[in-house]
Amino acid sequence: MTVVTQVEQLSFDEDLIEADLKPYYWVNQSNALVNTKQNLSINERRLLYALVSLVQPEDKDLKTYVLQTKDLANLFGISESGFYERIRETVNGLNSKPLTITRAKENNKFVIDDIYWVQRASYDEGQITIKLSDDLAQFLINLKSYTKYQLYNVLKLRSEYSWRIYELLKERERFGKRIMEVKELREMLAIPDDKLNLMKNFRAVVLEKAKKEIAEKTDIRFEYEVHKKVGRSIHSFVFYIYKNQNNINKTIDEESLDYDIQTILNLLITKEIRREKAVELVKNYPPKYIEENLRYVLRMEDKGLANLAGYIVSAIENNYAESTYEKDLDNSLLQLAIGNVDSRLKERTEQDIKDLESLYDYFLEVINKSKVSTKEEIDHIKDEMQTTLFKKMDDIYEYRKGHRLPPLLEDDFEKSKIKGYFKKWLTKHREELPY
Repeated sequence: MTVVTQVEQLSFDEDLIEADLKPYYWVNQSNALVNTKQNLSINERRLLYALVSLVQPEDKDLKTYVLQTKDLANLFGISESGFYERIRETVNGLNSKPLTITRAKENNKFVIDDIYWVQRASYDEGQITIKLSDDLAQFLINLKSYTKYQLYNVLKLRSEYSWRIYELLKERERFGKRIMEVKELREMLAIPDDKLNLMKNFRAVVLEKAKKEIAEKTDIRFEYEVHKKVGRSIHSFVFYIYKNQNNINKTIDEESLDYDIQTILNLLITKEIRREKAVELVKNYPPKYIEENLRYVLRMEDKGLANLAGYIVSAIENNYAESTYEKDLDNSLLQLAIGNVDSRLKERTEQDIKDLESLYDYFLEVINKSKVSTKEEIDHIKDEMQTTLFKKMDDIYEYRKGHRLPPLLEDDFEKSKIKGYFKKWLTKHREELPY
C-alpha cells in the first residue's frame, strides 16, 4: 500500500537520499526559529527535529529523505507496531499547526506568513519518503546566528514545555543566563490564556518539571528566580544556565566523536581552510571549542572580512570567542577518534585519486593500442575519457558528502597526472560546491 499526503502536484523527481538517523546528529536552527511561538506535541517535535538533524551545513537546499520506519521507531524508543499510522498522524498534526511569522511593512502594517513544516510525504511498506517545506530553508541553511544541540538531548524528554525551554536556554548558554517575561514565555510555549493562570501551577507544571527533566536528561541544567515584579505579580524570571557535565560524559562514545570531528572538518574546509590546516586544528582543539570560535567569526562575516579563512584560524588559535571548553585533549577516546578520522580520510583520498588515475590510464591505453589514426578519432576518445572522469568525480563527491567526509580539493591532485581534469571539473561545478 502506498499513501501520498500533502501537495499532490509536487513530485519526488529530485534525488532521494536514503538517510540513517543517529541520536548524536546535530540540530542546527536559526535563533529566529527558536524564538517563535510553537504549539507542537512531543511526537511532532521528535519527527520534525529528526528531519532537521539530517540537514547539513553545506546543503544548498532542503533534500528529500527516505527513512525506514524501524529506524524512526528505534530512535524514538517506541514499538514499531502501529508506528506507520502514528507517523502519518504526526505529519498531519505538524501541518495542522503551521509556523506563523509576522513581518512588518510600511505604514505600521504587517504581513502574516503561515509556513507548513512538511512539504510532502509518502508512505510505503516499511519506509517513508519525506521533505521539509522549502520555506523552512531560511531557518535551517546558511546560518550565522543559530542554536545547536544533539538529538539525544531532547528525544527522551516527555514534556513539550521542557523541550522548548531547553531550546530557549541553549540559545543563551554561552551567556550563562536568560531573562524572560512571563508573558513572553507563555507565548513561546503556546500556553492558552485560560490555562495555568495561577503562578504556583505555572511553576509546578512548566518550570519545575522542566528544571527536573532537563537536568536528568540533557547537557545543561538551570536554576531560576524572580527577576522583576509589578505590584504583587511576577513580571519576569532570570534563568541561570550551567553545563551538565555528568550527562555530557555519559553520551560520549567513539562513533559520536567521529561524527563531530568529521562535521567540524567539513565546516572548516568549506570555509576554504586547507585540509592539512583543518586537520591540525582538529588535532589541537576540541570540536566544541572550534565550533564556538567558528560561530563567533560567522557572526562577523557581514562586516566584510578580507580573509575569512585566515580570521577563522586566528580565532581558533587565540580563542576570540572566549570559549569555556578547555583545550585539554588528553581524553583517550577523543584522541582515538581523531586518529581514526584522519586515517580514514587519507586512505579514502588516496583510493579516490587512484581510481581516477586508473580510468585515465585505461583510456590512454585504448588510444595507444587502438588503430585510430585521425585527430577526430583521438579527440572523440579524449572526450569520452573526460566525460567518464567527470562522472566518477561526481560519484566521489556524492559519496564523500553522504559519508560526511570533506570533498576532494585541488591540493590533493598536486602530484597527480589528472590535476588538469579535476580543475576543469571544479570550474564546471563551482556554484554547486560548498567551497
